[in-house]
Amino acid sequence: MSYKAVKEKNEQTLKRIKYILLSVLLLLVAGLGIFSAIVPAETWKYYFSLPEVSTRQENDLRIHFIDVGQGDATFIEFPDGQTLLIDGGGTAMQSEDALMRYLNALQVKRLDHVFVTHTDEDHCGGVDKVLLYKEVGELYLPDVENTQVNTAYAQTYAAAVKRGIPISLCKRGVSVAPMDESYSYTFSVVYPYLLSDVSSENSNDYSVVTWLDYQGVSALFAADISTATELSLVADDARGMLEIYGVDLSSTELLKVSHHGSRYSTSEEFLQYLNVQTAVISCGKDNAYGHPHAETLHRLTASGINVYRTDEQGNVVVSIHSDGQYVVE
Repeated sequence: MSYKAVKEKNEQTLKRIKYILLSVLLLLVAGLGIFSAIVPAETWKYYFSLPEVSTRQENDLRIHFIDVGQGDATFIEFPDGQTLLIDGGGTAMQSEDALMRYLNALQVKRLDHVFVTHTDEDHCGGVDKVLLYKEVGELYLPDVENTQVNTAYAQTYAAAVKRGIPISLCKRGVSVAPMDESYSYTFSVVYPYLLSDVSSENSNDYSVVTWLDYQGVSALFAADISTATELSLVADDARGMLEIYGVDLSSTELLKVSHHGSRYSTSEEFLQYLNVQTAVISCGKDNAYGHPHAETLHRLTASGINVYRTDEQGNVVVSIHSDGQYVVE
């Protein structure tokens, strides 16, 4: 075969290869378009770019303070396998993405309990996505009679109704019990008792506050409450009003700092009453509010408390072991 004939044959072969590759590419693009049109992106896009999260060790209880930017989202893995979410970050796409991808990294298909502490968008903004795309056992909502109901909260409620998820009212005494008697832990709502007991023009003071204890290590999740509510909780605990729920506020060793480190929370009196050794502040990097405020950071460090921040460390994970020791990742 002459050189010219070989050259023409090679060119024809190359054209056929290019045609085949182009046809395959067009089929892939068309298929992806059809797939995206039929299958909602939310059901698959959150499975890409997953964060690296270690596996929970047997008998451990793990608390995940998820970096959702300027907002709150705390996920708890109980030693008996139950799962619980407190708040869901903000409405910004990156906040929702961070929450859903983190849950998927942990291979969470079901959340037994979801708590919304109050109606602020930076706390309930991503909860509707969780309710729509995860199996949820029960949703706990605050009494919103005297607080503003915004679009984010309305979407959360609508998602729960759409999925037929049972809804309970958050108030003191609501608790999560272990499924397995061989495990002993306490998770209880400590505030508010009744909405009528809240006398504040600050909507953050209607926030739901919860307390957790496992093997003698206790944690308080303070939502966005102010100093006035902190001192009210201290007074209730000092009078023994929380004992009936198995709560000893003065033993609190881990603190989810209130209101992203606002200067109007985390008072000296509050810290002196508690036994805090480790504090976690959930806030966004370079946020417009200046959280956490310098005054709050000073009060924490002056009390000898180790402070972790999601805007600096990213996701913060606390693992409580069965021997009563804990480590922070």
